[in-house]
Amino acid sequence: MLVSKAAKNNWKKLNLNARDIEKKLTKRANKRYSKKLFIPKEYSTETSTVDLINEIVGRTENMRECIYYLAVNLLTLNGLSLGGKYIADILDDFKPDTVNNSQYYLSLKLPKGEKDFLGCVYQSLLNEGSKNIKGSYYTPKRLLEAVLPENFKADSTFLDPCCGTGSFLLEMAERINSPENIFGCDMDEVACFIAKINLIIKFKDRDFLPNIYNMDFLGEGSNIGNFDIIATNPPWGALSKPEYKKKYPQITSDESFSYFIAECSKHINHGGKMIFILPESVLNVKVHRDVRKFILNNFQIENINLFGRVFSGVLTGVVSLCLGKKDGTVKDVIIASKRINQAYFENNTNYNFSVLDNYDVKILDKIYSKPYKTLKDSIWALGIVTGDNSRFITNNPSQGEKIYSGKNITKSGITDSLKYINYERENFQQVAPDSVYRAKEKLVYKFISKKLVFAYDDKQRLFLNSANILIPKLEEYSIKDVMAFLNSTLFQYIYKMKFNELKVLKGNLLELPFPFILPNGKLTDDKIFELYDLTNDEISYIKNTVFKL
Repeated sequence: MLVSKAAKNNWKKLNLNARDIEKKLTKRANKRYSKKLFIPKEYSTETSTVDLINEIVGRTENMRECIYYLAVNLLTLNGLSLGGKYIADILDDFKPDTVNNSQYYLSLKLPKGEKDFLGCVYQSLLNEGSKNIKGSYYTPKRLLEAVLPENFKADSTFLDPCCGTGSFLLEMAERINSPENIFGCDMDEVACFIAKINLIIKFKDRDFLPNIYNMDFLGEGSNIGNFDIIATNPPWGALSKPEYKKKYPQITSDESFSYFIAECSKHINHGGKMIFILPESVLNVKVHRDVRKFILNNFQIENINLFGRVFSGVLTGVVSLCLGKKDGTVKDVIIASKRINQAYFENNTNYNFSVLDNYDVKILDKIYSKPYKTLKDSIWALGIVTGDNSRFITNNPSQGEKIYSGKNITKSGITDSLKYINYERENFQQVAPDSVYRAKEKLVYKFISKKLVFAYDDKQRLFLNSANILIPKLEEYSIKDVMAFLNSTLFQYIYKMKFNELKVLKGNLLELPFPFILPNGKLTDDKIFELYDLTNDEISYIKNTVFKL
């Protein structure tokens, strides 16, 4: 099991037993150890497929035998000869050692209209942990149709460097005339076998050997050639190999999809396009600043699409990036129906790919043109990290004092909590200085949130780490003045446009502009807007933008 040294030390400090550790390893954050099976319903195209796959999964003991004989069944169903010149060799190379259940698979009535039935079965037979380790989540058809370019020649050459069972290959086969122009690579032998069968069935009137290679594209793909179109859904977060660091020095994060972007850049023809399906975090999370910088240095981003959550068992949102080689002119990027010049990204903190347009840039430039202060001299702290909330948090008032979480924080105040903690600091995994928790005044804010939500605390309350703590040190500002700005519509707009992250991070809050001069009286949204000389149209636009969040 891959558990960090820090985690092990913390568990030891907390005296966790084997049962406690097992509970931690089976939590959502440790999916790589999950044995759970699930059918990727978003990947299939026929409703009857799910019921049939459920039956197959329940009967299958040997995955290779299952895939092999279902492939034979499909080939026969499509009128292809098993003794054909290339088919016989492909089948022979993959033939399983067992035939225990062969007649069952051969007798099944399979859905002829399902584009990748074998891929659906294979994904359903892989447990959640295996998919997580491999970064293996296949691309549903609606995503394929949305991201692939519409304007290209039918004789274009195409590569998917981590093709899986061939979802991109099959979609491009609808648009490219010759199977000889379609190439795929994957480290998964079973997936490569399925991709070959899929292409043979798709081009069943042609006699050809599919250009599918069972290999590590990052380590072995240097001689594969160049292509007009490269499109792929690369592994996300799969473990890296030490040799990749040496080969791709510009990628410092060890993130596998970043390595694929770097390697693919060597294989695209002039005027060609590269399309990647990636986690939403590629747009703005700091660890991915390396690949964003690489993209900005080498490519014109043509468009970025936002799709939200689309993969079964994956909580993160999904985006696509379409990249073309730079031609010397910095152009606009189409991002979520907005239009923004790529040069703006180059000047962003950490090269963030902000979801905004040129009008937003004009407003932000006006806001930041005014002299301003920041929270750089303030005190920041995390809430309490117990290391095991089930052990230290209770519903019993006699067991300690009340403790609050991010859920209790609202802009109108802190709601009551029914949770209690025995505040013995030495037992916890991580704690801030007691002087911070017990400060006469402090601000607390939701840590996991797309919106800024700050509350005032003058009762020295304790908070868990789903809340963070800020004690502002801003000359001429009271603590409630700071809170008014942080909860304002204007600051919500700034934060959304510049960062758009699911976590409210200190580094981002430090970039917010607090004006030098404050108005008299209570700070309201309208008074805050006035400080930045915004027009009525700009204010209306900001309010409408924030209202839609």
